Amino acid sequence: MVCTTAKTLFDNYASAAMEHFEATDKLSGLVGQHGPFEAQKECTERTREKCSAARSALEQHWSEHGCRA
Repeated sequence: MVCTTAKTLFDNYASAAMEHFEATDKLSGLVGQHGPFEAQKECTERTREKCSAARSALEQHWSEHGCRA
C-alpha cells in the first residue's frame, strides 16, 4: 500500500531538488558578472535550504512512519 503522505513529501523533495538544480545552473552561467551573480547566489542558497528542508521532512516521515513509498 502506498503511503500518500510519503508520496507527497517525496514529490515536494523532487520539486525542490529540480528548483535547486535550475538555480545552480543559472548561477554557473553568471560567473564573472558580479551584481547578477550575487543576486542569483542568494536565490540559489534559498533553493538549497528549501531542498534540504524537504529532504529532512521526507526522511523524518520515513523514520517515524516506517514506510518508503
